Amino acid sequence: MIKIIVPGRPVPAVRMTQRSKYVSTQAKRYLAYKEQVGWDAKACGVKQPVEGDITVTAIAYMMPVPDVDVDNLAKAYLDGLNKIAYIDDKQVMKLTVEKRWVFEEKEQRSEIIIESVS
Repeated sequence: MIKIIVPGRPVPAVRMTQRSKYVSTQAKRYLAYKEQVGWDAKACGVKQPVEGDITVTAIAYMMPVPDVDVDNLAKAYLDGLNKIAYIDDKQVMKLTVEKRWVFEEKEQRSEIIIESVS
C-alpha cells in the first residue's frame, strides 16, 4: 500500500490546447499541481512504479467549491502519478474519488492510496 498526501488546495484537470497551456492561468495552475502530485509521491517514499493491477482511492479535502467535478480531480491524480507510482494508469482496476469539505484553508489537501490487487 502506498499513501500519498498532497498538501494545499486540490486542482482539477482543465481543458487545454497546445497553445493555452502556456498562456491560460488555469492550465498553468493545473500543470503545476499535476507535477506537485508526482513530487509529493516521491517525498512519501515512492521509489519505483508498481507493476500489475491496482486500486486507487483519493479524497480531496477542500473548501466548498461547487464547480469542481470529481472526474477532473481523478484525472489530476492519475496523470500526476503516471510513471511515478505506477507504470500506466491502464493498471487501475478500481478508482474511488470523493470530495470532503473543510472550512479552513490550511486543512486543504489530497490523500491518495494505491493498493495492489491480489
